[in-house]
Amino acid sequence: MDLALQTGALLLAIVMGYAGKRAGFFGAKDYRLLQTLIFNVTLPCAVILSFAKNDHDLRMFWVILLGFVSTLIPLLVIYASTRRAPKASRGFQMLAGTTFNIGSFALPVITTFLGAGAGVPVVMFDIGNAMMCAAGSLVLTNLLLHLDPNWDGMTAAQRGRVIARNFYSSVPFDMYIVMIVLLLAGIAIPGPVVTLVTPFANANTFLSMIMVGMMMEIPHDRSDVLDMAKVQVWRLAVAVCVALAAWYLLPLAPQIRMIVAITAFAPISIFSTKFVDQTLDRGQLAGFSLTVNAVISLLIMAGLCAWLPALL
Repeated sequence: MDLALQTGALLLAIVMGYAGKRAGFFGAKDYRLLQTLIFNVTLPCAVILSFAKNDHDLRMFWVILLGFVSTLIPLLVIYASTRRAPKASRGFQMLAGTTFNIGSFALPVITTFLGAGAGVPVVMFDIGNAMMCAAGSLVLTNLLLHLDPNWDGMTAAQRGRVIARNFYSSVPFDMYIVMIVLLLAGIAIPGPVVTLVTPFANANTFLSMIMVGMMMEIPHDRSDVLDMAKVQVWRLAVAVCVALAAWYLLPLAPQIRMIVAITAFAPISIFSTKFVDQTLDRGQLAGFSLTVNAVISLLIMAGLCAWLPALL
Protein backbone atom coordinates (compact mmCIF):
# COMPACT_ATOMS: atom_id res chain seq x y z
CA MET A 1 0.00 0.00 0.00
CA ASP A 2 2.82 2.42 0.88
CA LEU A 3 4.49 1.66 -2.45
CA ALA A 4 1.29 2.34 -4.36
CA LEU A 5 0.69 5.60 -2.49
CA GLN A 6 4.26 6.82 -3.01
CA THR A 7 4.10 6.00 -6.70
CA GLY A 8 0.69 7.62 -7.02
CA ALA A 9 1.85 10.77 -5.24
CA LEU A 10 4.75 11.27 -7.66
CA LEU A 11 2.53 10.74 -10.69
CA LEU A 12 -0.22 12.93 -9.22
CA ALA A 13 2.22 15.82 -8.81
CA ILE A 14 3.17 15.55 -12.49
CA VAL A 15 -0.51 15.45 -13.50
CA MET A 16 -1.21 18.50 -11.30
CA GLY A 17 1.50 20.50 -13.06
CA TYR A 18 0.25 19.54 -16.50
CA ALA A 19 -3.42 20.04 -15.63
CA GLY A 20 -2.66 23.43 -14.09
CA LYS A 21 -0.99 24.55 -17.31
CA ARG A 22 -3.81 23.27 -19.49
CA ALA A 23 -6.37 25.00 -17.25
CA GLY A 24 -4.54 28.31 -17.52
CA PHE A 25 -3.34 28.48 -13.91
CA PHE A 26 0.25 28.38 -15.15
CA GLY A 27 1.71 30.08 -18.18
CA ALA A 28 3.66 28.21 -20.85
CA LYS A 29 7.01 29.36 -19.43
CA ASP A 30 6.14 29.53 -15.72
CA TYR A 31 8.09 26.31 -15.13
CA ARG A 32 11.26 28.35 -15.44
CA LEU A 33 10.46 30.01 -12.10
CA LEU A 34 10.34 26.57 -10.51
CA GLN A 35 13.58 25.65 -12.26
CA THR A 36 15.29 28.59 -10.58
CA LEU A 37 13.82 27.67 -7.19
CA ILE A 38 14.67 23.97 -7.47
CA PHE A 39 18.22 24.28 -8.77
CA ASN A 40 19.22 27.12 -6.46
CA VAL A 41 17.32 26.29 -3.25
CA THR A 42 15.52 22.98 -2.76
CA LEU A 43 17.97 20.63 -4.54
CA PRO A 44 21.08 22.04 -2.80
CA CYS A 45 19.22 21.72 0.50
CA ALA A 46 18.36 18.11 -0.35
CA VAL A 47 22.06 17.45 -0.97
CA ILE A 48 22.96 18.89 2.44
CA LEU A 49 20.26 16.88 4.18
CA SER A 50 21.35 13.66 2.48
CA PHE A 51 24.94 14.08 3.63
CA ALA A 52 23.83 15.06 7.13
CA LYS A 53 21.47 12.12 7.66
CA ASN A 54 23.40 9.28 6.01
CA ASP A 55 26.71 7.72 6.99
CA HIS A 56 28.81 8.03 3.84
CA ASP A 57 31.44 5.30 3.93
CA LEU A 58 34.47 6.22 1.82
CA ARG A 59 35.11 2.51 1.24
CA MET A 60 32.26 2.74 -1.26
CA PHE A 61 34.42 4.84 -3.59
CA TRP A 62 33.70 2.23 -6.24
CA VAL A 63 30.04 3.25 -6.22
CA ILE A 64 31.03 6.88 -6.80
CA LEU A 65 33.29 5.84 -9.67
CA LEU A 66 30.53 3.72 -11.22
CA GLY A 67 28.13 6.66 -11.00
CA PHE A 68 30.56 8.85 -12.92
CA VAL A 69 31.47 6.27 -15.57
CA SER A 70 27.79 5.40 -16.05
CA THR A 71 27.08 8.95 -17.17
CA LEU A 72 30.24 9.74 -19.10
CA ILE A 73 30.58 6.65 -21.33
CA PRO A 74 26.93 6.56 -22.53
CA LEU A 75 27.13 10.19 -23.60
CA LEU A 76 30.21 9.46 -25.72
CA VAL A 77 28.58 6.32 -27.13
CA ILE A 78 25.45 8.25 -28.13
CA TYR A 79 27.62 10.96 -29.71
CA ALA A 80 29.47 8.39 -31.81
CA SER A 81 26.33 6.44 -32.72
CA THR A 82 24.31 9.45 -33.88
CA ARG A 83 26.94 11.16 -36.03
CA ARG A 84 24.63 11.17 -39.09
CA ALA A 85 21.63 12.61 -37.21
CA PRO A 86 20.75 16.35 -37.12
CA LYS A 87 22.46 18.35 -34.40
CA ALA A 88 19.19 19.00 -32.53
CA SER A 89 18.43 15.28 -32.41
CA ARG A 90 21.96 14.40 -31.30
CA GLY A 91 21.93 17.01 -28.56
CA PHE A 92 18.55 15.85 -27.28
CA GLN A 93 19.63 12.21 -27.17
CA MET A 94 22.94 13.04 -25.49
CA LEU A 95 21.39 15.23 -22.81
CA ALA A 96 18.20 13.25 -22.14
CA GLY A 97 19.66 9.80 -22.71
CA THR A 98 22.30 10.09 -19.98
CA THR A 99 22.55 11.01 -16.27
CA PHE A 100 20.13 9.87 -13.58
CA ASN A 101 17.35 11.46 -11.52
CA ILE A 102 18.58 10.37 -8.09
CA GLY A 103 17.72 13.00 -5.46
CA SER A 104 14.21 13.74 -6.69
CA PHE A 105 13.25 10.21 -7.70
CA ALA A 106 15.47 7.19 -7.03
CA LEU A 107 16.32 8.13 -3.44
CA PRO A 108 12.73 8.56 -2.15
CA VAL A 109 11.48 5.58 -4.16
CA ILE A 110 14.20 3.12 -3.08
CA THR A 111 14.11 4.16 0.58
CA THR A 112 10.34 3.67 0.53
CA PHE A 113 10.78 0.15 -0.86
CA LEU A 114 13.87 -0.98 1.08
CA GLY A 115 14.11 1.32 4.12
CA ALA A 116 16.15 4.38 5.08
CA GLY A 117 19.42 2.45 5.21
CA ALA A 118 19.23 1.83 1.48
CA GLY A 119 19.78 5.54 0.89
CA VAL A 120 23.54 5.41 1.55
CA PRO A 121 24.66 3.59 -1.67
CA VAL A 122 22.07 5.56 -3.64
CA VAL A 123 23.61 8.86 -2.52
CA MET A 124 27.15 7.58 -3.12
CA PHE A 125 26.15 6.70 -6.70
CA ASP A 126 24.68 10.18 -7.02
CA ILE A 127 28.00 11.80 -6.08
CA GLY A 128 29.54 10.34 -9.23
CA ASN A 129 26.41 11.01 -11.25
CA ALA A 130 26.37 14.65 -10.11
CA MET A 131 29.69 15.44 -11.76
CA MET A 132 28.06 14.95 -15.16
CA CYS A 133 24.45 15.55 -14.17
CA ALA A 134 24.85 19.02 -12.65
CA ALA A 135 27.16 20.44 -15.32
CA GLY A 136 29.41 17.93 -17.08
CA SER A 137 26.88 16.62 -19.59
CA LEU A 138 26.04 20.16 -20.71
CA VAL A 139 29.71 21.13 -21.00
CA LEU A 140 30.67 18.00 -22.94
CA THR A 141 27.66 18.16 -25.26
CA ASN A 142 28.43 21.79 -26.01
CA LEU A 143 32.05 20.92 -26.70
CA LEU A 144 31.24 18.03 -29.01
CA LEU A 145 28.33 19.57 -30.93
CA HIS A 146 29.18 23.29 -30.71
CA LEU A 147 25.66 24.13 -29.60
CA ASP A 148 26.87 27.60 -28.64
CA PRO A 149 26.89 29.61 -31.91
CA ASN A 150 29.73 31.77 -30.59
CA TRP A 151 31.99 28.82 -29.76
CA ASP A 152 34.00 28.68 -32.96
CA GLY A 153 34.90 32.36 -32.67
CA MET A 154 36.20 32.08 -29.10
CA THR A 155 39.82 31.94 -28.07
CA ALA A 156 41.09 29.06 -25.93
CA ALA A 157 40.98 31.28 -22.84
CA GLN A 158 37.39 32.32 -23.54
CA ARG A 159 36.35 28.70 -24.03
CA GLY A 160 38.04 27.79 -20.75
CA ARG A 161 36.09 30.50 -18.93
CA VAL A 162 32.81 29.29 -20.46
CA ILE A 163 33.51 25.70 -19.37
CA ALA A 164 34.48 26.80 -15.86
CA ARG A 165 31.38 28.99 -15.58
CA ASN A 166 29.12 26.07 -16.50
CA PHE A 167 30.51 24.18 -13.51
CA TYR A 168 30.82 26.84 -10.82
CA SER A 169 27.53 28.51 -11.72
CA SER A 170 25.70 25.25 -10.92
CA VAL A 171 24.68 25.60 -7.26
CA PRO A 172 23.97 21.85 -6.78
CA PHE A 173 27.38 20.98 -8.24
CA ASP A 174 29.05 23.50 -5.91
CA MET A 175 27.13 22.02 -2.98
CA TYR A 176 28.28 18.49 -3.83
CA ILE A 177 31.90 19.68 -3.91
CA VAL A 178 31.50 21.38 -0.52
CA MET A 179 29.88 18.28 0.99
CA ILE A 180 32.63 16.01 -0.36
CA VAL A 181 35.31 18.30 1.11
CA LEU A 182 33.55 18.22 4.48
CA LEU A 183 33.24 14.45 4.24
CA LEU A 184 36.96 14.00 3.50
CA ALA A 185 37.85 16.40 6.32
CA GLY A 186 35.61 14.55 8.76
CA ILE A 187 33.55 17.66 9.53
CA ALA A 188 29.93 17.06 10.52
CA ILE A 189 27.17 19.36 9.36
CA PRO A 190 25.92 21.38 12.38
CA GLY A 191 22.47 20.52 13.72
CA PRO A 192 21.03 24.04 13.23
CA VAL A 193 21.98 23.89 9.53
CA VAL A 194 20.15 20.57 9.18
CA THR A 195 17.08 22.02 10.87
CA LEU A 196 17.18 25.06 8.61
CA VAL A 197 17.43 23.18 5.31
CA THR A 198 15.00 20.35 6.11
CA PRO A 199 11.75 22.14 5.06
CA PHE A 200 13.30 23.21 1.75
CA ALA A 201 14.79 19.76 1.10
CA ASN A 202 11.46 18.07 1.79
CA ALA A 203 9.84 20.25 -0.89
CA ASN A 204 12.34 19.19 -3.56
CA THR A 205 10.60 16.07 -4.86
CA PHE A 206 7.16 17.67 -5.02
CA LEU A 207 8.35 20.83 -6.79
CA SER A 208 10.45 18.79 -9.22
CA MET A 209 7.48 16.66 -10.26
CA ILE A 210 5.23 19.73 -10.56
CA MET A 211 7.85 21.36 -12.79
CA VAL A 212 7.99 18.28 -15.02
CA GLY A 213 4.22 18.40 -15.44
CA MET A 214 4.35 22.09 -16.31
CA MET A 215 7.04 21.44 -18.92
CA MET A 216 5.28 18.48 -20.47
CA GLU A 217 3.52 18.67 -23.81
CA ILE A 218 2.45 15.64 -25.80
CA PRO A 219 4.51 15.65 -29.03
CA HIS A 220 2.75 15.65 -32.39
CA ASP A 221 5.72 16.05 -34.70
CA ARG A 222 7.02 12.73 -36.01
CA SER A 223 10.66 13.68 -35.43
CA ASP A 224 9.90 14.56 -31.79
CA VAL A 225 8.17 11.22 -31.22
CA LEU A 226 11.11 9.41 -32.82
CA ASP A 227 13.67 11.27 -30.70
CA MET A 228 11.68 10.51 -27.56
CA ALA A 229 11.51 6.82 -28.46
CA LYS A 230 15.27 6.74 -29.08
CA VAL A 231 15.90 8.29 -25.65
CA GLN A 232 13.75 5.63 -23.97
CA VAL A 233 15.73 2.89 -25.72
CA TRP A 234 19.06 4.47 -24.80
CA ARG A 235 18.07 4.80 -21.16
CA LEU A 236 16.91 1.21 -20.89
CA ALA A 237 20.09 -0.06 -22.53
CA VAL A 238 22.29 2.07 -20.24
CA ALA A 239 20.32 1.00 -17.15
CA VAL A 240 20.71 -2.70 -17.95
CA CYS A 241 24.47 -2.34 -18.55
CA VAL A 242 25.01 -0.32 -15.35
CA ALA A 243 22.87 -2.72 -13.30
CA LEU A 244 24.84 -5.72 -14.55
CA ALA A 245 28.13 -3.93 -13.82
CA ALA A 246 26.96 -3.13 -10.29
CA TRP A 247 25.71 -6.67 -9.66
CA TYR A 248 28.76 -8.53 -10.99
CA LEU A 249 31.72 -6.13 -10.76
CA LEU A 250 31.43 -4.01 -7.62
CA PRO A 251 33.70 -5.43 -4.87
CA LEU A 252 31.10 -4.74 -2.19
CA ALA A 253 28.48 -6.53 -0.14
CA PRO A 254 25.57 -8.12 -2.07
CA GLN A 255 23.02 -5.78 -0.47
CA ILE A 256 24.92 -2.71 -1.69
CA ARG A 257 25.34 -4.16 -5.19
CA MET A 258 21.63 -4.85 -5.34
CA ILE A 259 20.69 -1.29 -4.34
CA VAL A 260 23.07 0.24 -6.90
CA ALA A 261 21.67 -2.06 -9.60
CA ILE A 262 18.15 -0.83 -8.83
CA THR A 263 19.35 2.79 -8.81
CA ALA A 264 20.57 2.32 -12.40
CA PHE A 265 16.94 2.38 -13.55
CA ALA A 266 16.36 5.93 -12.29
CA PRO A 267 14.65 8.10 -14.93
CA ILE A 268 15.80 11.14 -16.88
CA SER A 269 17.45 13.79 -14.75
CA ILE A 270 15.69 17.06 -13.97
CA PHE A 271 18.93 18.75 -15.04
CA SER A 272 18.57 17.21 -18.49
CA THR A 273 15.20 18.87 -19.00
CA LYS A 274 16.72 22.21 -18.03
CA PHE A 275 19.74 21.79 -20.32
CA VAL A 276 17.58 20.69 -23.26
CA ASP A 277 15.37 23.72 -22.72
CA GLN A 278 18.34 26.09 -22.53
CA THR A 279 20.32 24.82 -25.49
CA LEU A 280 17.73 23.32 -27.86
CA ASP A 281 14.43 24.97 -26.81
CA ARG A 282 12.85 21.51 -26.56
CA GLY A 283 11.90 21.66 -22.91
CA GLN A 284 8.35 20.44 -23.49
CA LEU A 285 9.57 17.33 -25.27
CA ALA A 286 12.11 16.73 -22.49
CA GLY A 287 9.36 17.07 -19.87
CA PHE A 288 7.12 14.57 -21.64
CA SER A 289 10.05 12.18 -22.14
CA LEU A 290 10.81 12.38 -18.42
CA THR A 291 7.19 11.64 -17.54
CA VAL A 292 7.09 8.55 -19.76
CA ASN A 293 10.47 7.42 -18.48
CA ALA A 294 9.45 7.99 -14.85
CA VAL A 295 6.46 5.66 -15.21
CA ILE A 296 8.65 2.98 -16.81
CA SER A 297 11.29 3.43 -14.08
CA LEU A 298 8.74 3.15 -11.28
CA LEU A 299 7.43 -0.15 -12.59
CA ILE A 300 10.90 -1.63 -13.14
CA MET A 301 12.28 -0.43 -9.79
CA ALA A 302 9.24 -1.73 -7.93
CA GLY A 303 9.64 -5.13 -9.58
CA LEU A 304 13.36 -5.28 -8.83
CA CYS A 305 12.83 -4.29 -5.19
CA ALA A 306 10.39 -7.19 -4.84
CA TRP A 307 12.49 -9.74 -6.76
CA LEU A 308 16.21 -9.08 -6.21
CA PRO A 309 16.29 -9.49 -2.38
CA ALA A 310 15.26 -13.12 -2.87
CA LEU A 311 18.44 -13.69 -4.92
CA LEU A 312 20.84 -12.56 -2.18
